[in-house]
Order: sequence, then structure tokens, then C-alpha cells
Amino acid sequence: MEQFTVVLDQLIGFAIMLVVGYICVKCKVYGEKTLNGICQLILKVGIPLMVFSNATAGATRDDLFESGIILVFQLVMYVLLIGSTWLIARAMRLPVDRGHVFQAAFIFGNVGFVGLPLLIALFPNRGALYYSLMALLDQFLMWTYGVWLTTPEAKRHAPDRAAVPLAQRLRGLLSPGLVAVVVSLLAILAGVRLPDDILTPLHTVGSISTPLSLMYIGGLFALRDWASTLKHPEVYVGIVMKMLAIPIALFLLLTCVPPMIGLGAPDSDMVHAVTVVCAMPTMTALVMFAERERNMPEYAVGLVLVTTAASLLTLTGVSYVVF
Repeated sequence: MEQFTVVLDQLIGFAIMLVVGYICVKCKVYGEKTLNGICQLILKVGIPLMVFSNATAGATRDDLFESGIILVFQLVMYVLLIGSTWLIARAMRLPVDRGHVFQAAFIFGNVGFVGLPLLIALFPNRGALYYSLMALLDQFLMWTYGVWLTTPEAKRHAPDRAAVPLAQRLRGLLSPGLVAVVVSLLAILAGVRLPDDILTPLHTVGSISTPLSLMYIGGLFALRDWASTLKHPEVYVGIVMKMLAIPIALFLLLTCVPPMIGLGAPDSDMVHAVTVVCAMPTMTALVMFAERERNMPEYAVGLVLVTTAASLLTLTGVSYVVF
């Protein structure tokens, strides 16, 4: 129940920050140009520094090896999410491009903006380490399968697309967040410990990510035409399945199955961490992918905004059940 209280307190804070961002844009304190700058600041500076400063603050090589099993739990999560979203898209007979954007929206969660602050609040000692490990698989899948899903069907089969060099495709996997993850893990493996005089200011700068990210999303609520997304029935099915049913099913699966097959009880903190990540709203990067490919960008924006608003309720419900 104590962890549920932590989640609830965080979500109340998230809601307030969303409202502040919405009001700032409505009152013309700043506009879209500033929001774009805020997004770049978060992605290229805030989140990388938050990851690095938290992951390397006290984590040891033993902690890293002990936490490695979380990647197996995360793989189970992705199997459930990929399979369920594909079935929903097929069962509801969604058009190909809309079905693929829907799948991307409900496979990849907003772990950087929303999940990382929650993980750090829930697990102060290992939350950033859990994130760093999960980010390896998360970023790889997002920049490969996620990019494929958000590419229009016609463009995906264009002859010139196959001619893109492999090196250029691999460069697309790189991001400041992923670089920070890799550097953090290497520092822990090497036993490098930075002095507090360096870590403290890095942590201070990284901590701006949480309020800025929520204010950014709140600002998008004021600028974007997202209401049309509410007319699509698959949105509600996706919210119920991805943000309620599957996280709870994943929690029960990871908690009950290992002891049944003689593997012993899994680490409860890692199970809870993966469950929270599974319940995340749609990743903000979906909008960037859709805008770049000109593939239903308004639908993508709507999915990000609607699922973020819904997560204030669904995360509360999931947390109440699992904690």
C-alpha cells in the first residue's frame, strides 16, 4: 500500500503539471516554437542526464547482474503487447496504416517522460538501473519495429527505400537517451564512481525532465486538434487492454508461473517495475515518427494525449491491484 501511495502522489503531481502546461499555452506564455525547444531539451539533455546521474549513483556491478533478469520479464511484456495489438487491429478491421499506428501507440509506452520518474520514486536505489536495462531492448525495438509500423504502406514498399545503406539505418538507432544508457551501464561495469560534486549538478539538471515533459504534453493539449481521436473505437479497446488488462495479466503471469515451474519466486521489485512500464501511455516519440513520415500525425497526437490523460486513472487502478 505504501508503493500505491507513492504512485498516487506522483500521478496527482503529473496532473497538476499537465494543467500548468495547458494554461501556459492558452494564456500565451509560450507557443509551439517554445514547445519544440522544450521537447528537444528533454530528449537530448534532460532524460540522458537523469538516467546517467541516477543509474550511476551507488549502483554496483553486482546490482547490474542481479537485475539482468528484468530483460526476460520485459521480453514477455513485449510478446503480450505485440500479439494483443495485432489481434485487435485485425479483429476491428482497421485500415493498414491506421492499424499500424495504433499498434505502435499501444506497444511502446512513454517510459522516458512518465515511467522513469515513477520508477525512481518507487525504487530510489535501483529505479534508474531498471530503466537503463529495459531501455536497451525498448530503444532497439522502437527504432526498428516502431519505425517500420509508423512508415506508410506505400512508402514501405518503395524501391528506393531498400537502397538505404545498412550503416545509415543503424545510425537511426542512436539517440542521446540510448547513449546515456550505454555509458551508464559501462560505468557501472567498470566500477567508475563519479564524485558527488559532479553527480549532484547533473542530477539537478536531469530532474527538470519530469515537470517540463508534463508541461510539454499539457501544451500539446491546447495546440492540437485531438478530439477527433475520441471517435475511433479502437482507442478505448487499446486503453482497456494495454493500460489495464495486460499489465495486471503480466503481473500475475510473472508472479505465479515461475514458482509453478520450479524457478522460485521472482524479485517483486522487478516484477512491479515491468508492470508499471507496461501500463505506460503512448510514447511521445510516436508523434515525431508520424510527422516525419506524414502518416496520420493528428491521429498520433490524439493517441498520445488521450492515453496520457487516461493513464492518470488506469495507472492508479493498476497500482492499486499490484501493490
